Amino acid sequence: MTNAVILPFEANRELVITTDNSGAIGEKEADIVKTSNQIVGKFACRVVLMECLAEYAEPIAVIMQNFTEHTAWQDYELGVREELAEAGFAELPITGSTESNFPTLQSGLGLTVIGKREKRGRYQWSGEESFAVIGTPYVGKDVLEHKEHIPSVSLLKKYVQTTGIKAVIPVGSKGIAKTFRQWTGRDAELESTMDLQTSAGPATCFIIAYSQENTMEAEQFAGSLFHPLIVSNR
Repeated sequence: MTNAVILPFEANRELVITTDNSGAIGEKEADIVKTSNQIVGKFACRVVLMECLAEYAEPIAVIMQNFTEHTAWQDYELGVREELAEAGFAELPITGSTESNFPTLQSGLGLTVIGKREKRGRYQWSGEESFAVIGTPYVGKDVLEHKEHIPSVSLLKKYVQTTGIKAVIPVGSKGIAKTFRQWTGRDAELESTMDLQTSAGPATCFIIAYSQENTMEAEQFAGSLFHPLIVSNR
């Protein structure tokens, strides 16, 4: 499961709402991780887009909550729009609000994506799925230093649109193992070359479930970013 909220919209359609936030990351003196506000906006957008797409929804709007200062809005929006464009959603409208009454010592940004999809049920696990981690879990400064090991939103989108890929879920602060167990409902033993416990920060990796006969295709999409996840005691 993702953090998405799914609401009835029309007779055969649903709204999908995903949200994420970042704090103490940015350009302020008291921030723990120093980087540009544009980068913060880009990575925040990446998380909510991946959560939305993993639920098979089409993003239709972005809501931005800026707790940094009014001058940060422009750079946050530049980063958000950069990520939207790379994922094929350049024309999405952006709205939101800025805390401008009181100054803050550290940066803060909240981002929400609203999407829509055809009405659908949850994927029903058969116990025959194969699994893999796409990307590597990183958090904090490591995210900025290992961009080449981080899969794009477009790659997740490709998996979602591929027959034979049964389900996809981004991994965040809970880490791979906890994400897998909450997602599948299985208290299984997991083996991987990846660190299964560490935070994956702004969704620097995601898990795919796929049919065994689609293994070659699943591997080819990701190349060196593909890491098998061995599941036992199902």
